[in-house]
Amino acid sequence: MKKFLSCSVVALVLVLMSSFAFADGCPELRGTWVGLVKMIDKDGNVKENKAVFIIKKQEGNLFSGEKAWFADNKENLITEGFSGIIGADGVSLYFAEHEDGYTLGTLTGKENMSLYYLENGRKAKAIYYTMERIRFARAFVDIDKDGNKTIIRSEIVKVYPLNAERIMREADLNKDGKLSKKEWEEWKKKQ
Repeated sequence: MKKFLSCSVVALVLVLMSSFAFADGCPELRGTWVGLVKMIDKDGNVKENKAVFIIKKQEGNLFSGEKAWFADNKENLITEGFSGIIGADGVSLYFAEHEDGYTLGTLTGKENMSLYYLENGRKAKAIYYTMERIRFARAFVDIDKDGNKTIIRSEIVKVYPLNAERIMREADLNKDGKLSKKEWEEWKKKQ
């Protein structure tokens, strides 16, 4: 009987821990996602391009940001805002575009997502995105500091860190505010 009670208590603790983990278990989406776009329009024309999704804000399962892509002539960058929701399963994604259409998607890995955009009517099209989050970006900018046409070339490096606060909460299994090497290794195995 004692053994049965001990096993029952352990099972109850594990169930409670998993329910608490799920309550705060929304995946972290903030960052820059880049990828390949394949589109088919209402006339059956197929095009390929590249796009960027920048998720700037996330509160729980709600997020917002903007997407950017080059127009057909490859000269004009177009941006459009979006608002979204992470589904209860933690992998389904739902975007409301701020101008036209909707995007549905799935997280296919920690740093990957597949997205599906649909638009009907006069500008009917279907678009498939395969996106990967980037953690490091480098760019060069020409700066004319004093307006005398002397250009300074500056390098901009941006690192997109993981959400360290969330990771600490998840990995600190005994909730003592300290992360042991064993806890860290256990957390990494689950990822």
